[in-house]
Amino acid sequence: MKNDGFHIGQRWLSNTETELGLGAIVSVDFRTVEILFPATGEIRRYAKSEAPLTRLTYAVGDRITHTEEWQATVTDVQEKQGVLIYEGIREDTKETVTISEALLSPLVQLNEPEQRLFNNQLDLPKWFELRLQSLEHDYAYQQSSTIGLAGARIELIPHQLHIAAEVGKRYAPRVLLSDEVGLGKTIEAALIIHQQLQTGRSQRVLIVVPDTLVHQWLVEMLRRVNLHFSVFDESRCAAAAQEGGNPFDDEQLVLCSLDFLVQHPQHHQQALDAHWDMLVVDEAHHLGWSESQPSAEYERIEALANVVPSVLLLTATPDQLGHQSHFARLRLLDPARFVSYESFLAEESTYAKVAETVTPLLEDRALTDDELAALHALAPEVEIAIDDLASEAKRLEMAHKMIDLHGTGRILFRNRRASIEGFPARALNPHPLNLPGEYADIISSADLTDKLFPERHPAVSEAWVDFDPRVAWLIEFLTAIKPAKVLLICASAVTAQQLAEVLRTKSSIRHSVFHEGMSIVDRDKAAHYFADPDVGAQVLLCSEIGSEGRNFQFAHHLILFDLPLTPDLLEQRIGRLDRIGQTRDVQIHVPYLIGSAQQVLLDWYHQGLDAFCQTCPTGSGVFEEVAEQLLAACHTPADTQLNEALIATSQQLNATLKRQLDEGRDRLLELNASGVGKVDTLLEDMVALDTSLALPKFMSRVFDAIGIHQEEKGHDCFILTPTESMVNHLPGFDHEGMTVTYRRRIATTLEHVHFLTWDHPLVHSAIELVLTEVLGKSSVGFISDATKPAGIYWLEALFVLECSAPKSLQVGRYLPPTPLRICMDAKGLPSEVSFEDVRPTGRKVAQQLVGALKPQLEKHISQASALAHSQANKVLQGALATMRESLSDQAERLRSLQKRNPAVRDEEIAFVEQQKTALEKALTSADVRLDALRVVVNNP
Repeated sequence: MKNDGFHIGQRWLSNTETELGLGAIVSVDFRTVEILFPATGEIRRYAKSEAPLTRLTYAVGDRITHTEEWQATVTDVQEKQGVLIYEGIREDTKETVTISEALLSPLVQLNEPEQRLFNNQLDLPKWFELRLQSLEHDYAYQQSSTIGLAGARIELIPHQLHIAAEVGKRYAPRVLLSDEVGLGKTIEAALIIHQQLQTGRSQRVLIVVPDTLVHQWLVEMLRRVNLHFSVFDESRCAAAAQEGGNPFDDEQLVLCSLDFLVQHPQHHQQALDAHWDMLVVDEAHHLGWSESQPSAEYERIEALANVVPSVLLLTATPDQLGHQSHFARLRLLDPARFVSYESFLAEESTYAKVAETVTPLLEDRALTDDELAALHALAPEVEIAIDDLASEAKRLEMAHKMIDLHGTGRILFRNRRASIEGFPARALNPHPLNLPGEYADIISSADLTDKLFPERHPAVSEAWVDFDPRVAWLIEFLTAIKPAKVLLICASAVTAQQLAEVLRTKSSIRHSVFHEGMSIVDRDKAAHYFADPDVGAQVLLCSEIGSEGRNFQFAHHLILFDLPLTPDLLEQRIGRLDRIGQTRDVQIHVPYLIGSAQQVLLDWYHQGLDAFCQTCPTGSGVFEEVAEQLLAACHTPADTQLNEALIATSQQLNATLKRQLDEGRDRLLELNASGVGKVDTLLEDMVALDTSLALPKFMSRVFDAIGIHQEEKGHDCFILTPTESMVNHLPGFDHEGMTVTYRRRIATTLEHVHFLTWDHPLVHSAIELVLTEVLGKSSVGFISDATKPAGIYWLEALFVLECSAPKSLQVGRYLPPTPLRICMDAKGLPSEVSFEDVRPTGRKVAQQLVGALKPQLEKHISQASALAHSQANKVLQGALATMRESLSDQAERLRSLQKRNPAVRDEEIAFVEQQKTALEKALTSADVRLDALRVVVNNP
């Protein structure tokens, strides 16, 4: 620094306002110096004796930028009348050029730690510590088993976490999530999507759902995993068409309805033309299929599934449209394997034998010699001895090996409610009511709809509400249990609206209506009004669309104003309340007309299937067998003998099908999908993260450094507001203020509170802000240690070993940006000392210290760099060895499994092998860079 002579044309940096860029001296007198900062157009006047300025000088080998934005490498430096003249080689033309420092670009920013240190561009010492902590936390995050999982606003439910972790870690997973109603398929899908995005396995995702669920998925993805999806519909695409191009290319995360794709072939084609990494389809049982006549819905999704690498299908009722449609959905996932329905049936027939062989492994007893022989026959390549199966853990491990080899677990996940704890009981409350005479002619007609829903017949129009005893019962019942929340589901939107009008005119009961004729926004408002615990609706009157997707587990009274004809639809209705999160027994109320077809259905569901009090996974199978008999009974409700025969037949069929399910593939799927024996370590890691104080402490330091005020609100919540000294914009931070918590218990209770975890975008933004800013790259600070001599100093050098590679390679699993802290003492020897409470020095003192120690510090930096490269080589060798071993084992395992299990696709194996080759090349090119320097001086 040459602070004794200021000359017009010289270029100087402000030590206190680095954002001004490079300034040029425009006037000098005996007392002051005036500097213009062209980057901002601002002028500063300083006293020459106390100017907080540093002269910017370059040395041979440095790269400089001209005001015309071309660059040159310095080969010589001369000084004329106090102004530096640089000679160099122009980077673009390779010609020799001469540049006066007056022509240097004003946009220069010193990024290199050495430049900033020796040009007195110094920051507070706390920023060095923040840089180190940010790198350390980011390193731990990228290697964590919980990445993409821990940040979800969910309870830690084992089967959900297991499925998400198992599927989310795969390359281009193609699976069917078919847990029974209420077990959290949407949460599983959200976790899988989030994990794939966080790890770089996917970047573009298309979600296709029924029209009624678009807004719910939009809200759930944002609320659960902080993912902002864009809703595409006709109006959005029409607006985008005016600008040209494919609107689907404009967004990474897109959500649309299945009806939209079916009704608008041109937009379906646009979706096909856009590149997607993942396709998610909810309520996939709507995709009807037969070999001769697939539905339009099926064909639209099939076209997408053929070009999108990863596909998730969700359905709680995989057999709802028949077993062929279930086969067709598996065909969407793997057309090469599921070629014909006949071969699929043949494969299914082997599941019972596999389950029978595996069952002894799941029981708490020693295996017999015959059972051991059966296992050997099932998997001759696996060495098995009775001594190996003495413990439960060993038996579970062996069972999972068998399922790997023979089961469908790689493509199909299905948990049964009967095997999952945490569900309340279900109770049926039938309410028999006399059949009014006004319905006599209607229910005697040949039309089954008239018999099941007489109130919808044109002959009674709106008058039915005046004589149907169910209406008077409804008002009386709601009044009696007030203020308890009640969900009412009926088959027709018209019926729901007419009931709402009755409640409006004949009672003071707060109510809301929810049906397909309403807009998505209006339906969402109705659901929110019902959910409000204080001034919300007591009853929500839903048409059949209330049976799918929406969850109202805060209520525990369900009124089935009529009954659907299929068991799966009945289970969908009950599943709106009977699901994980329900805290009380579900009370199912069925008002029915004595002697009607509704009574026949009630008796059949209750006595023949026990479908009200228990889930009934066999219901659709029984329905297929007795459909004609059931329809005949509905037509002749008075035929007691026919009804009794129907119930007896259904009971027998139901028992048989349940036994077959227990003996067959569901037993395998249940074990594979539940995570028993496989998810414990992940759960322990999640709990450890939830109880750790590392994130709250780190974010508190970051907020303090950035200038965000934190106010403890109580209940483990904090209110964040910006201060006047906030140093920079933090993406994701609401400048109006935001309430946050670090506690999962609070986050799952208070939905308006942001749940901060290592997965949260605000945390990622904070780390990125610290690491991308120059703050902390150079600093000087004091410590007070009476045990050490005054004036002794250390140089802390923070290096980063990093590898540039496409995100899809997931290089962070093996070598995330790795911090290497090297501390050199005053003698130039490496030191293990670490520092706390490093306090800032004054700028003048810091400048004097750095100026006096510059020769020694330059030598220490060179020594630290040599040590960092030596350490980096060891780290890199370890990362390479880990990568080679991991991916070689993974490829070998997949090749071995493929010999027995056709669910392992060729592209999965090819991806692992290609990933290994690409990672080998990327890791060997990893390099070390100097990130930050801090000089620490003892000043007791």
